[in-house]
Amino acid sequence: MVAATLSLSCALGIVAGDIVALVGGGGKTTTMFRLAAEIVAGGGRVLTTATTRIASDQIRLAPSHARSVEELPHAFAASPHVLLTGRPDSDSGKVLGVTPELLCALHLPLTHILVEADGSRNLPFKAPADHEPVIPACSTLVVPVVGIDALGSPLSKEFVHRPERVSRIHPGDIVTPEMVAAVLVHRLGGCKNAPERARIVPLINKIGSEEDLRIARRIAAMIIESGRVAGVALGGLAGQTPPVLELVGRSCRHNDNSEPVRC
Repeated sequence: MVAATLSLSCALGIVAGDIVALVGGGGKTTTMFRLAAEIVAGGGRVLTTATTRIASDQIRLAPSHARSVEELPHAFAASPHVLLTGRPDSDSGKVLGVTPELLCALHLPLTHILVEADGSRNLPFKAPADHEPVIPACSTLVVPVVGIDALGSPLSKEFVHRPERVSRIHPGDIVTPEMVAAVLVHRLGGCKNAPERARIVPLINKIGSEEDLRIARRIAAMIIESGRVAGVALGGLAGQTPPVLELVGRSCRHNDNSEPVRC
């Protein structure tokens, strides 16, 4: 374990040119925009986007917005952080995201690309449906996110997105640490549709107390024991500085040319 004062980008091992797909529940949007802010603060350039629908309040979080690839040069001239979306979706009142194929075809040297690859209806825990997550095949890092506030909740649609999918991976009536650990690393859970060579670093989010941290460490230990990931970040991103409390399983890899950790 690494206790600490870690930036989120360091904990996840972010390097220039990474294409990061965020999946799960419990703070994907907050995580994506925190990462973007850290990258810009470090002198980098970042494109945030989604392969699903985007809410209008999410669009307002970005300093610059492009509605097409053709608009990107102008948008990047205005800010090193650009949000790329598709057209408005009149049926949902949201804005469409972009296709994974488009993202993989982009040529943006030295630009980080951060992608929300599924939805969770603002719930802290989920398992994906057949059609999700929509992860670009060129993704180099997948971050399954869960909110620790899901623990102890009934396994029902009021508290968990797609609870029937969760129960196929780990049965039970209550969300437990064992259930969370099992879902985060399962091929039908947090690892679903992850590219074979992508790194996978789960994030246990919304930790706000010593008891939360103790339980998060327990979940992280179970995840590491599975042998499917090399590191788990424990954090509380809602206004917390530093955003990552601990990194379980490996040392923090700074933005250099060292060999990335792979799943």
